[in-house]
Amino acid sequence: MTCPVGGETFSAWQPAMFSTYGERPDGKPYSYLPFPFPLPECPSNKLVVFDKVSTQDAENLARLIGTADYKRLIGSETTYYRAYWLAGKLGRPEVLRLGLLLSAIWQVTPDPRSQISTDAQNSQFQRYQTLFIRGVRALGPATPVADRLWLEARAANAARQMGRFDEAARLIDTADRSLTLVTDKRGWDTYLAKLRAVIARKDAGVEPLDMIPEQEVAFTCLRRPPSTSFDKATCTSPEVVARMATLNAKPK
Repeated sequence: MTCPVGGETFSAWQPAMFSTYGERPDGKPYSYLPFPFPLPECPSNKLVVFDKVSTQDAENLARLIGTADYKRLIGSETTYYRAYWLAGKLGRPEVLRLGLLLSAIWQVTPDPRSQISTDAQNSQFQRYQTLFIRGVRALGPATPVADRLWLEARAANAARQMGRFDEAARLIDTADRSLTLVTDKRGWDTYLAKLRAVIARKDAGVEPLDMIPEQEVAFTCLRRPPSTSFDKATCTSPEVVARMATLNAKPK
């Protein structure tokens, strides 16, 4: 790639093709590739390349990445958060900015597979989620209703993951109102119904067992001892027990 500011050439990873098999409630896909995809980053000036860059954009970016504010972000924030910050300074649409922030949230969400996270990571997680919810609430009336719907749904999940269940329920009510205004619901009606059930039982987990792909449920039950009555019932159901037995079976 060629850096839009300074013209430095560098190598950046980009997938030629990929597939996914479902997603977490926060939208992060399950795949054999890492999500979010790594953003290209110019090695010398640390500019993250997140969008097409016009001549005017390049001039603005040259000024922005030279500021003390951006330099502070390099050592303290994720690449997608930096992209979110730059997109705001460039006046990019709020839907794009919030999509970048959602990817930043994936970068700092405690890994449910390891159950290990740092205080700094948890602090970023809370801060990014709070910014995301605030941004969704501030969306203007010109925002297309289809975009508003998916953002409101993800904001409801963000509040749930922080344990703010009453706020999550209110955000779902807001998303439900948007849902009535779209003809192509794209599965959001099912998503919101499932999320309501998860909120009702006050589950703040990253991977609620009834909101992840079926093939992931057995893996989750194996690696994480169930701690709630719902999880215990799910992990001891005949279907899940059979899948766990298959996973545990040794090859002949």
